[in-house]
Amino acid sequence: MKTATLWLSTLLLLLSQVVQAENMVMQRVDQGFETSMILLKDKLEEYGYRVAHIQTCDSGLGDFGYQTDKYRLVFFGKLEEVRRLSDQHPELIPYLPLKIAVIKEQETVVLVALNPRTLSEFFAGRELAIQFQRWESDIRAIFNEIGATERL
Repeated sequence: MKTATLWLSTLLLLLSQVVQAENMVMQRVDQGFETSMILLKDKLEEYGYRVAHIQTCDSGLGDFGYQTDKYRLVFFGKLEEVRRLSDQHPELIPYLPLKIAVIKEQETVVLVALNPRTLSEFFAGRELAIQFQRWESDIRAIFNEIGATERL
């Protein structure tokens, strides 16, 4: 009985990690940190987005005991889109602008974003579902393009 319970607990833990992974869009990049930041900014612009702010988080994370080489949050969006959505759906304001974490891990960089499609679970409506899908598609394409870039 103990073995069955342990096995079931392990299975549930693994499944919960899979579900959590689906809520994120991630890409490991074989570039240096600064190069990854430049590529991300360039790709966001190519897709019509504008970087609103870049937040440095290294020291704050260090205060909590997390050791990272470098960690930045990139806030981005399309100005008119953010304004329109904020006016029509003020409940979305905490999620706008969109955010991408850029994390240096030893010799690689990881790009991480909340999967915008996840927001469909909390905000109903065809217009919003289409918007969330568009954001997800753009983020995945941007991450894939950066990941496919040869080391500079």
